[in-house]
Amino acid sequence: MKPVLVFAVAIVMIMMLLVPSAWSLPFPITDVRALGMGGAFVAAGEGIGAVQYNPALLAKDANVGVVLPEVVARIEDHIGVADLIDDLNKLGPADTAVIPILNKLNKGGSLDVQAGGSVGAGFGLFGISAGVSYSRLIYGTAFPSNISTQSANLTNSNYNQLQYSAVVAKQIVFTGAKSFGNLVFGANLRNIDATSYEHSAWLFDDPGTGIGDVTDHKVSDKSATSIDVGAVMKLTPLLDLGIVGKDINRPDLGALKLDPRYRIGAALRLPVITIAADYDLTKDDVGGTDYKDWALGTEMDLWAVKLRAGLSNNSALSGAPTLIHLGVGLGFLDVGAAYAKDGDYYMAGVNLGVGF
Repeated sequence: MKPVLVFAVAIVMIMMLLVPSAWSLPFPITDVRALGMGGAFVAAGEGIGAVQYNPALLAKDANVGVVLPEVVARIEDHIGVADLIDDLNKLGPADTAVIPILNKLNKGGSLDVQAGGSVGAGFGLFGISAGVSYSRLIYGTAFPSNISTQSANLTNSNYNQLQYSAVVAKQIVFTGAKSFGNLVFGANLRNIDATSYEHSAWLFDDPGTGIGDVTDHKVSDKSATSIDVGAVMKLTPLLDLGIVGKDINRPDLGALKLDPRYRIGAALRLPVITIAADYDLTKDDVGGTDYKDWALGTEMDLWAVKLRAGLSNNSALSGAPTLIHLGVGLGFLDVGAAYAKDGDYYMAGVNLGVGF
């Protein structure tokens, strides 16, 4: 396996021994049903499992809903960072063939890894929906920095570096939602505890040697409260429009400062098929990669089986591939996955859910 990919997976595996997880950067894919639908969930979701996408969706569920352990994992290697660094380590700084590789690395991009898990419950009473959920996240990113092709800098460890960053976070989310006819408003109050780690290494060193150093370079350990607000409007009996703002109070977690993120979505609910679309209104800068996603998804309800499919793309990253999403719901069980035909992009998830 490619050295940087080994490193990134190792971060997740090491930290998962310490913390189970599911809080996310950039805009989260934390619901397995959403994963199967391309992440298009701001207007299409329902219940406690969807409050990370839009808290107003809590009011669009049965009276009582429970999400049992839900796990989502995500690997995205933008512009083939792992391949490029693998090639770089085979050559070394004295080889002139390193220059084209460094030029490609200088275009930006990162290797991002996310793993998470959550539990939650919601209920409706007297026209008000309330819920509480607990989740934990591991998010890691590796990206090149200080890239230089000048001969004097090729052997200088202050240049051509690989930056490693990781966040281990847990959060308790309190959600409330209220329906006013065809309009539903909702809000999340999220208490976040986050520990951030950072490490850098010279690109011409073996990146695999840095794995053990990540947990030795703690940058900050801090708590903050975050606020999300959202709304869903029924434009017609079949068409819903949703909008959400996440982290609107700009919570400060020390090394990690969260800027507000806004997303809009629509869902066409036909008798057997739901068709959904989402679009990010803001661009997120996460490590070495900008994110501004669009997503399309569909779900076919065949009574005992629900089939899902979708597409997603990061329009902020030039040349980013379009991911293909697939999922299935079997009663209480949901599974989902996503991949890209070109590049190393993988997502997978599973959860159990009960509604009454």
